[in-house]
Amino acid sequence: MNTTETEKKPQDDPKLITVEYLITREFNNSTDFSMFIEREAVRRNLGVMETLLEYCDEKGIDPVAVASMISSSLKEKIGAEAQELNLLKKTGKLPL
Repeated sequence: MNTTETEKKPQDDPKLITVEYLITREFNNSTDFSMFIEREAVRRNLGVMETLLEYCDEKGIDPVAVASMISSSLKEKIGAEAQELNLLKKTGKLPL
């Protein structure tokens, strides 16, 4: 029995593999993915933004496509790094 285009599954055709499918093969959910990025950043002594971009580059994923897999905590860390690098306008901070 031949498989038609509509019956193909992502694992049958590399062109049909979605970012979520690729990532969830390695991670159970977005929290696991975000924690992996944070741990790798610490282990490699890199920023989380650079670590995320390198992961996307290694896997051939568009960084914009992984936005749904990034936790709010990791988004805040990326935002803070972007402000420090003057990629985003700095917001006011209250002294601790």
